[in-house]
Amino acid sequence: MTQSSALRSWRHGRLAALALFMSGMALLAVACGGGEAPATKAPAAQATQPPTATRVPAAQATQPPAAAPTPTSAPAAKFEFPIKQRANVSRAETLVFAGPATPTIAEHDNMNPYSLGGLGRVRGILNKTVYEYLYLYNHNTAEEIPWLAESYKVSNDFMKIDVTLRKGIEWADGKPFTSSDVQFTLHMLRDTPALTFASDIKEWVKDVQVVDDQKFIINLNKPNARFFFFYFIENSEIHITVLPKHVWEGKDPATFSNFDPGKGWPLGTGPYAPVSASAQIQTFDRNDNWWAVKAGFAQLPKPLRVTHVAVGSTDTWIAMMVNNEIDVGHSMQPGQFVASRGRNPDVVTWNKNGPIWGAPDACLLTVGMNTATEPFNSVDVRWALNHAIDRGKFISLGYEDSVIKRAVPYSSYGGLALYENQQSDLIAKYKPDNPDPNKVAERMQKAGYTKDAQGLWTKGGKRITEKVHVPSWLRPMGPVLAKQMKDAGFDVEFQQYDDNAPFFNAVRAGNVNLWSLVHCGSSREPHGTLQHFHSRFASPIGTAGSYIWANSNYSNPEYDAIINKMDAISPRPNDPGYMGLVNQALDVYLRDLPQIYLSDEMHVRTFNNHYWKGWMNSEKPYVAPYQVWAGFLLAVLKVEPTGNK
Repeated sequence: MTQSSALRSWRHGRLAALALFMSGMALLAVACGGGEAPATKAPAAQATQPPTATRVPAAQATQPPAAAPTPTSAPAAKFEFPIKQRANVSRAETLVFAGPATPTIAEHDNMNPYSLGGLGRVRGILNKTVYEYLYLYNHNTAEEIPWLAESYKVSNDFMKIDVTLRKGIEWADGKPFTSSDVQFTLHMLRDTPALTFASDIKEWVKDVQVVDDQKFIINLNKPNARFFFFYFIENSEIHITVLPKHVWEGKDPATFSNFDPGKGWPLGTGPYAPVSASAQIQTFDRNDNWWAVKAGFAQLPKPLRVTHVAVGSTDTWIAMMVNNEIDVGHSMQPGQFVASRGRNPDVVTWNKNGPIWGAPDACLLTVGMNTATEPFNSVDVRWALNHAIDRGKFISLGYEDSVIKRAVPYSSYGGLALYENQQSDLIAKYKPDNPDPNKVAERMQKAGYTKDAQGLWTKGGKRITEKVHVPSWLRPMGPVLAKQMKDAGFDVEFQQYDDNAPFFNAVRAGNVNLWSLVHCGSSREPHGTLQHFHSRFASPIGTAGSYIWANSNYSNPEYDAIINKMDAISPRPNDPGYMGLVNQALDVYLRDLPQIYLSDEMHVRTFNNHYWKGWMNSEKPYVAPYQVWAGFLLAVLKVEPTGNK
């Protein structure tokens, strides 16, 4: 596929979706089937607008304000477990999530959050229905929202965390949720290398000490000021899912599917329970016996049912969204959103006006380079490639001016500006945002390269011939970046992946040299991203790295020592000691440039106001608009029916 045809295809491919409207409508009819008679409807949760939050360092005790909603009256119907599928649930009572743009839901009957692929299962639907977390987080305000836990305190030496659970929490089967469940989960992860996040927990967690049913202490192997914040509060990617000990004990955690609606599996504490699953749709019905109602902490959500639906191609789900068949979609390109809103004004996103329609997400668009292999083991080649890229043109051509330019490893979240503003002189010293063909030539010649007869960089008779590998959802990046690199003398083409799994497998194992990807990390202080260039994230070629976004294979003892010190210091922008380390880390990063940052990732996440209203937006930022994050549960609890049938 040529670069020009690729650009045309992603912008103009939606006509095929129209022929699939009828199949999408039939799919929704399946979603509204049922079994048992419905229980008496209860009022939905009235999630209050979170107050402006004071940022609390992770190393201090924290119990942010959280007003508990007025509880509903007790459900009239007698509770039975396992929860049986309701009969005659209408479309207007169903909240429909679009799954990834694939023909089917992969492993629809595997709901193990920690086996291979478990992160995707949790982010797909489980963290909005079945599983709740010790804390939720509002990335827009940096508010830490106590949920299953009501407080935590990190010791002064950053070696332990005392946590207090909320009273009255129950698993969906009515058994108490206790400190023993947390202990069981963390010890299981620590002791089972095959599980997702096992290496992280083994590195940090010595053990969990149960004080009583509501209190426990996490003892660490080494100081970490951010451990609880990172794994149990903020991190959109890897919130630790606490598992019911009485279900999982005695199972092989690496192979247990955790799926049997007849037994109530997956068993969680959330407001919904699984009732059925197929390759096309996963169905969760409301648990009217939800602990939060009985404890006076929250009200029942209004949707009687939540479904997660496979939607085929991106064009198909966009057409279904326009046709009011989907309430929560994924990301649209700006032009797609404008066209969709023109056809259906109920289709909305974060901002009411463009061209920047979306919200930041603590991830940035990047050019990744394998610094362990030629030619990108050369600092000069990496800097030359950086000077070849015009970020302004990249944003205009690839993203229709809908994202914000970035050249340092910080997103545009407000908390990070407190650090970046103090580093303006350091950033100006390196001028990372500086497209300049003369600088390209200077760096390449320093690295020993000359241009051949075709104007392409060559060394020892060998050209730099590479492919920039691009996953499907970042396809606008490929042709623009490849063209800019080619114009600067790099013999580069782009390779787009329709299936993201082979892309990630190749990048994480170091089997490719050049790629485009997002890098997710810091949301309120620099450490979250800067730590990913520590050598602990490097891995031998052919072996997958330990973190999905940390793939540069950069290894530098000088840099490691700085990050090691940052690990054990509570982050404060007004602390000269901490800022000194942040400056040192950024200085080494900019000097060596192990990765190239281009812009914020600002997804145009879309919602439909036809059946449900109350979605978050820039005027009502009660939570970030990302359905794959744990905090999206707040939106499920807040939305109200519009009355449309």
